[in-house]
Amino acid sequence: METELFVHFAEIAGVFVGFGALISLRSARVTDAHDVVYLRSVLGLGVWVVVSALVPIAVARYGVSGHRLWLVCASVALVVFAVVLALLSRTPEFRELDRSPELVDRVFPIVGLPLHLAIAGSLLLTILGVRTAIDEALYVTALTAGVVFAGYTLLACVLSQKQEPGPTASG
Repeated sequence: METELFVHFAEIAGVFVGFGALISLRSARVTDAHDVVYLRSVLGLGVWVVVSALVPIAVARYGVSGHRLWLVCASVALVVFAVVLALLSRTPEFRELDRSPELVDRVFPIVGLPLHLAIAGSLLLTILGVRTAIDEALYVTALTAGVVFAGYTLLACVLSQKQEPGPTASG
């Protein structure tokens, strides 16, 4: 197992969590349901990648290796991923997304759905032990898809934010 690789995943995801938190703080009071959902999604995905990247390092310290290591890690990662998705989908903002869809909102599922499938599919294949020789590669695929998904969600969030005119300097 390449411990450094997983540390780098955690660092990259930490940057997304930081950017999401910074946008949230700089926006003072984000009230648009759409923006709230996107920001929470960036934070949720970022935290998921951090946790999932650190699990193999922690579990390997107990002498667990081979398929057992990746089985435990993929199981934890899949449960955390499902919990993040469930928590996000249960928020009032998620349910009230009734804003007229902009181009970025219509395109989002075209990229988002395959990334969801890559994450869940890679983790399920690892858990099922379909090809134990590539368990680590499948796990890295899930983490990579998570990082890409967080970045894509952050980009969609920024591109779709409504700009309100601010006060002018002459006034």
